Amino acid sequence: MIKNDLYTPHVLLVNGQLEQSSELVQGLRENGMEVNVADSAQEALDLLQQRYCDVLLLEVPAAEMPAAQMVAVARNRFPFLPIVVLAEKNRMNEAIGALNAGALHVLPMPCPGRHVVSALRKILIFNEAGTGVRVFPGMKQTVRFEVPSSLDYVTGAANQLVELFVRCGIITLEELNIKIALVEALTNAMEHGHAFEANLRVQVEAKIDDRRGEIKITDHGKGFDHRHLPDPTAPENLFKPRGRGIYMMYRLMDEVHFNRKGNSVRLVKHRRSDNAPVK
Repeated sequence: MIKNDLYTPHVLLVNGQLEQSSELVQGLRENGMEVNVADSAQEALDLLQQRYCDVLLLEVPAAEMPAAQMVAVARNRFPFLPIVVLAEKNRMNEAIGALNAGALHVLPMPCPGRHVVSALRKILIFNEAGTGVRVFPGMKQTVRFEVPSSLDYVTGAANQLVELFVRCGIITLEELNIKIALVEALTNAMEHGHAFEANLRVQVEAKIDDRRGEIKITDHGKGFDHRHLPDPTAPENLFKPRGRGIYMMYRLMDEVHFNRKGNSVRLVKHRRSDNAPVK
């Protein structure tokens, strides 16, 4: 049983009319989970907006919306929501598309109820460990990855970085708007550094310690002169569609540093005093 006296996990199932649906719902409830069922993707998104959910179970195919699109929309609106896709073997291509869009796990159906419960138990334990942030003096963590220079990967990369900052206590859920700065930095590297050539990869490095978190984003382009940028708040620039990305970085981050060449930016966020490390 997952249920305890302190907390009952909340699962939202998007009904795709799988034959095992009712049996699955009953099994989850018998294992101490609260289960709500949505009959469409839009209904599920509306329910997620109304209350917190620990895990989203998405049956393929979901009514109204392809699985990959549903996952992308849900991840964009709720970046920390784990999504598990349930798909029959003849729908595996759709399931893989959902994974590429940001789903956490795929379970082939029909699947024994105990296997679904076991998978959800692992996810719930992981999330519980991440929500009660405890940061210790001397903590250090470094994450490195590369992203193809395509807008298809911007949201996913930004979500992963924001989630890392939340789980390590650098920012709170009220500071999720730093995602805007990360999206701008990643997009600039892909567009101006690599002209959106997907085979060229943007390098990302995130470093976190008990005082701050910093994200370094580097492309392989010729760079630009960041020291002489027009002021986006000047009256003549207010309504220009471009040129505001770097301004947003400075507004949302505590520090912004470019290298001399201008093809690498380092975005820094300091831990707030009320997120201080445990002594």
